[in-house]
Order: sequence, then structure tokens, then C-alpha cells
Amino acid sequence: MPTPLLSPATRRLVGSLLMLSGLLMGLGLLLRVAVSIYSWNLGGPQPALAATLAVNLLGLLASGLLMRWGLRLRRAPGPSRQPNADEIL
Repeated sequence: MPTPLLSPATRRLVGSLLMLSGLLMGLGLLLRVAVSIYSWNLGGPQPALAATLAVNLLGLLASGLLMRWGLRLRRAPGPSRQPNADEIL
């Protein structure tokens, strides 16, 4: 088994920072989605608002994936986890 590139303390720190950045990005995008939905209800559906809303929703998905990546990086690889197993993690 190859040695990991980062020490365990560094992995925990980087994982925590990734989770924090994903959380802050998600909060900011949730506010933007709320403003987009409010302006959609106020002025009716418009193509520019639909594109903005779609981009913001994709950003929310990216923030969730960033938090998941941070959580996986934070967890130490234990002996019960096999990286080459055919299973859904």
C-alpha cells in the first residue's frame, strides 16, 4: 500500500477547511436562490432569471460535493475500507 501524501493531521485540517468552504458556499448560494425565486415570483418567468436560477442550483450541487469531499478526506482510511471494492460508499 503506498504511503499517503498528507499526514493525518493535515488531512483533518484540509478536510475541515473543505467542509467549511462548502458550507459557506452553500449558504451564499441558498441566499441567491431565494432572491432569484423572489424576483421570479415578482416579475414572472424570464429567460435570464431561469439561467441564473439554474447556475445557482448547480452551484448548490457543487457545494454539497465539496462538503462530501472534505468529509471523505477527514475520515482516516481504516482497515475495513477497501478502496478497490465494488461497492457504493
